[in-house]
Amino acid sequence: MRTIYAVVYTLGFILASPYWLVRGLFNPQYLKTLHKRFIGPGRILPRLDSRPRVWVWAMSLGEVLSARELVNELEKDGSEVIITATTSAGLAMARASWPTRLILPSPLDFPLSCRRFLDLTLPDRLILVETDLWPGILLEMKKRSLPASLVSARLSPRSFSNYRRIRFFWGRVLRLFDRIITQTPEDSQKFLELGARPSSLSVGGNLKFDQSPPARAAVKADLLEQTGWPEGRYLVAGSFHAGEDAMILSVFKNLLQEFPDLKLVLAPRDRHKFSMTYKQAQEIFPDQTARRSQPRPADRLCQVFILDTLGELENFYALAELALIGKSWPGHHEGGGHNPLEASVRAKPVLSGPRVHNFKWIYKALEAAGGAVIVEKKELYGRISELLKYPESLDRMGYRGQEFVRQHRGAVRQTLDLVMSDQGR
Repeated sequence: MRTIYAVVYTLGFILASPYWLVRGLFNPQYLKTLHKRFIGPGRILPRLDSRPRVWVWAMSLGEVLSARELVNELEKDGSEVIITATTSAGLAMARASWPTRLILPSPLDFPLSCRRFLDLTLPDRLILVETDLWPGILLEMKKRSLPASLVSARLSPRSFSNYRRIRFFWGRVLRLFDRIITQTPEDSQKFLELGARPSSLSVGGNLKFDQSPPARAAVKADLLEQTGWPEGRYLVAGSFHAGEDAMILSVFKNLLQEFPDLKLVLAPRDRHKFSMTYKQAQEIFPDQTARRSQPRPADRLCQVFILDTLGELENFYALAELALIGKSWPGHHEGGGHNPLEASVRAKPVLSGPRVHNFKWIYKALEAAGGAVIVEKKELYGRISELLKYPESLDRMGYRGQEFVRQHRGAVRQTLDLVMSDQGR
């Protein structure tokens, strides 16, 4: 298994190397990060005391956000934490979240890279967050008798289908984990069908239920002062994908005829689409469109604001009368939805399209609790208009969504209790 995987991984890396080189020409920092992923941090990280050293691996921005309370709780429990992320967005968010902690790029999955990383960082255990399955590092952890856990684990229908095609391989990978702690019983069943050991599986919930936002009023006031944006009623459209941005701009244009004081914050999910979305908005709202990354005095007169920065969306939900969550309406994407809890935890009512299969349980439960509404594209304008006419209905939805989150808190503590229960293994 180790040899076959190493050969396949190496071939894939060689085939992708032109992409890395081209990307590095435009972003030299990317090549420096790639170099660190290959050789590790470059020096042995000495232990300062006798605390256990826990390595938390959060692949991208979403996983880093999920891991924040987990890291904080680990440190409260007396662990020293090393944090790694794979993507540039994940690394940037990790450094912003933990400015005084050690943040490293995740190692490549070559045997040499894995061995060197472990030799230099000397972790006592590994915790992978949500979806990362890296056979190379798991094999090396098993060789050293170091426990590895996958937490807040979930499998989208697409991922499950892909893994199942080569179940004989992924089953062996999953059996390298000491613990697999899933978000829902349905996720546990999927991992079981792929070949995970039944004794390794537990349900611990979604770590994002435990996030703690700052005081709501203070955040809104601070954001308006910081950005120079005007007071008013805001729609915040978060994590939108190609095709959906045009839809929401069209809906917003119609809404302005009824609600002329309404404002829109549009946050594309893909940073490579920031400029394109800005141009789309300018075509419809010339001289009324602003970019978060390029503040101007005239922004206080605008009505459409493109949130073209990374890691800020969760804070900007504080402005929202209503939150719209993307990747859920028809567009140039596969659908699946994004996690609505960042809005709900701030007592914001949520509207989403019907294509939310990646977060099926959360949306179903949140809608049943009264904190979200699933809306078809053709009904979106009418539903938003109806809600804006009755602010008390928005407040009621927001409260119910926040209460739903509160009732499901505790995933971090439950997850850590399960992870640490194998302390002696």
